[in-house]
Amino acid sequence: MTETLEIAPRVRPRWPGRTALALGILTPVAVATGVAAAQLGAFEVATGAAWTGIGTSALAVLGGIVAIVGNWHRGAAIGGLAIGLLANPLVLTHGLGAVGTV
Repeated sequence: MTETLEIAPRVRPRWPGRTALALGILTPVAVATGVAAAQLGAFEVATGAAWTGIGTSALAVLGGIVAIVGNWHRGAAIGGLAIGLLANPLVLTHGLGAVGTV
């Protein structure tokens, strides 16, 4: 009687893609907080929220690229990359300025 040795399949980690998606979702939240704070006259809070939005956006894009290349939950990584890129306050400022000149 022969025994067969079963090797469990290697499970790829999902946290890099999910982290990129979470950071991508936090980016528009930070931007919205900054806009609301600026409208209320709390410019220090608005500045901090804008820098937070820029930072989370950069981390979402970089984390998304790493997760896509590493094949770690690519769907979430693509979502995080797209949201992080499109919701970046610097991209929004230039994009809305370009639309306003049309």
